[in-house]
Amino acid sequence: MRQFEEIIRKFQIEGEITEVKPLGHGSVNHTFEISCGGDRYVLQEMNHFVFKYPTEVMNNLFLVTEYLRDVIEKEGRDPDLETLTFIRTKAGNQLLQTETGSYFRLYRMICCGEEMQKPDTTEAAYEAGKILGQFHRRLRDFPTGQLSYTVPRLHDMKHVMSAFLDAVRGDICFRTSDCQEQIQFVLERSKKIFRIFDAVNAGEIPLRVTHNDTRYGNILLDADSRKALCLIDLDTVMPGVSIMDFGDCVRAGAATYDEDEKSGDIEIDPELYRFILQGYVDEMGRILTEKERELINYAVWLMTLERGIRYLTDYLNGDRYLTDFSCERQNLYRAVNQFFLVLDIEEKTDRMNEIAYGIFERR
Repeated sequence: MRQFEEIIRKFQIEGEITEVKPLGHGSVNHTFEISCGGDRYVLQEMNHFVFKYPTEVMNNLFLVTEYLRDVIEKEGRDPDLETLTFIRTKAGNQLLQTETGSYFRLYRMICCGEEMQKPDTTEAAYEAGKILGQFHRRLRDFPTGQLSYTVPRLHDMKHVMSAFLDAVRGDICFRTSDCQEQIQFVLERSKKIFRIFDAVNAGEIPLRVTHNDTRYGNILLDADSRKALCLIDLDTVMPGVSIMDFGDCVRAGAATYDEDEKSGDIEIDPELYRFILQGYVDEMGRILTEKERELINYAVWLMTLERGIRYLTDYLNGDRYLTDFSCERQNLYRAVNQFFLVLDIEEKTDRMNEIAYGIFERR
């Protein structure tokens, strides 16, 4: 505990530090739970190799969470429960940089909250969609020009495909012979991946504040009521396309297996999909443009394909980025998993469109 006391004392909190313990399962930042003065906080050492611009990340976080606090208060709700509260240093900074070059941040723990597990009921699926829609709705008037692009070219499909093709041509680990079928799978769909970006360029889809990592583990639930409280892990908050957030939420939350499963039986559960969409539309239905409604299920397909391409690219490059695996072919298994899910989405497109049409028509 002593090693953290000097760091914690540089933030704007008071009281005796009584406990410091590791927290969570994240593999990017080092995270600790702090008990101090009868309150609990989360201290994180930011991974500045992943987030190369930590000051810009923190500026985005302060701008967005302080804006959310104002909106939540105007709605007559409790901002201490429904968004994160970051603590400045005693020098007034958003982030603490140590003499050794490490970066630390501190925020209040939402003590009644716990991370969502994989949705396995329609109630949980509805909460996942609703909290994402609420996040987008509350930030709909936020001036996105104030935010930095802290992960440049995230979800830029031209960049994704360029990196993939470079990996195929380079074949630096001599792995392309193992995955010709998967490479061909991507190439066959490569001309269909730009519809959202064409719509953005045509002014049919606006840039909004997006989360960009909407897997269910980033949803905080009330431990008693099981209602969603807020989205957490806001490091990738920046301007983006809201239906791509939705697509990633469905990809992770409505699939029958986790992405690390090796089973080829993975598919989209139509009922989980229905309730994620219903929750989302209950918050964002009147705000989405006509083009966003038209492409909302395409976004599910696109985000699933993108995730598979990223896994396959990393496998071809020797697992440079995604290293949390149990065997050396894990990223290939992940890619195959996502490609099976793409196939299932393609088979269920008509059914998903019927569900979406019915939900939007009731608005």
